Amino acid sequence: MEKIAFDNPLRQQCLSLPALARPQVEGARLGLAQAIPDKVMKKIRRVIITGCGDSYVAALASIPAFRKFAGRFGSDFSYARAIDVTRFMDFSKFSGENTLVIGVSCSGGPARVQEALRRANHYGCVSLALTNNPDSPAAQEAAYTFCVHTPDFPNANPGLRNYFGSLTGLYLLAARLGELAGCSVQDADSNMGKAIVDNAMSWGDEMERIDQQMFSLAQTWKDFRRFDYIGDDIQFASAFFMAAKVVETAGYMAAADDSENWCHAGFFQKNPGSIGTVVVADKKANDRSRIGETLLQAAGIKRPLLLISDGNLSDFGNAQGVTLCQVPQAPEEYNFLLAMMNYVPGAILAGYLSTLNGESFFRGGGIWSEPGNNTIRSSKIKVV
Repeated sequence: MEKIAFDNPLRQQCLSLPALARPQVEGARLGLAQAIPDKVMKKIRRVIITGCGDSYVAALASIPAFRKFAGRFGSDFSYARAIDVTRFMDFSKFSGENTLVIGVSCSGGPARVQEALRRANHYGCVSLALTNNPDSPAAQEAAYTFCVHTPDFPNANPGLRNYFGSLTGLYLLAARLGELAGCSVQDADSNMGKAIVDNAMSWGDEMERIDQQMFSLAQTWKDFRRFDYIGDDIQFASAFFMAAKVVETAGYMAAADDSENWCHAGFFQKNPGSIGTVVVADKKANDRSRIGETLLQAAGIKRPLLLISDGNLSDFGNAQGVTLCQVPQAPEEYNFLLAMMNYVPGAILAGYLSTLNGESFFRGGGIWSEPGNNTIRSSKIKVV
């Protein structure tokens, strides 16, 4: 079976990331310089990051960078779902110029992101749209706009390069905020940019191996219609992202969970041998033993298993029957960058599952694109 016959836009985006990294960093640094004035940034002590879908987990994946580079006495960095920020979060407790609310959206179109920024303005917070569309509705709602300038690509749907661009912007913002607060060394954002490029380039020589491995696995898994994705802490961001891609590309049932909850609930799903199960893990993280137990538990019920990690099977208990996709380690002192790329194998796998089964991305339109059936952009905006 010729792999090239099943090429697809999601795979192409994955393979483009090493070459994208440098121009993406340059574009994001340009956007950052034009975003929030230094005098405003210096007053920031609390950062709340939100978004919808992939942008929500980009917020999650960025938090360690903010804590590492901008953490100081009295500072707080958090992420939250857009519906929580807009309808349930009590802004009266932390409104004002010391609080920065970041709405992440490549397109800048989702109503909830617009609403989050409008609500931030209402309560006197500093609002920032992190986007690739400076003329978008979200950008118009925000006091400031950070355009990440992700370079164009022939077919960038479903969004993957944009996810990389959002992460790049958030990481650079964390370093810049820390530099201005005196928490990080001078040129911290330059150092961050170099680490992002180095991290992406380390994947360059591994892409063909990973691509071939995922094509082979997709042929084995092509008849599965249910998938579980498991990851803890910021690795949950990658698990969530990969689950979203298999839904968007192939339309199959997918769930994202942490290891502990999966062992409590996901473990009990019927017909375990037909559920493709992907675990993403960091060999240096504190959950290593629990990931190992999760793999053993899943292997015990004959789940088809893929482990994506910078480590070996021996780092996670040596469960039998696990396919390992080993990925490059992140640069020293920037271990959070592991989550910037380790979704790539799962995204490539999703693309191949789609093309092997003749499934159209986003269902090819149909009832899903009929007027009124999708309210992401048209949902009523209200400030509470």
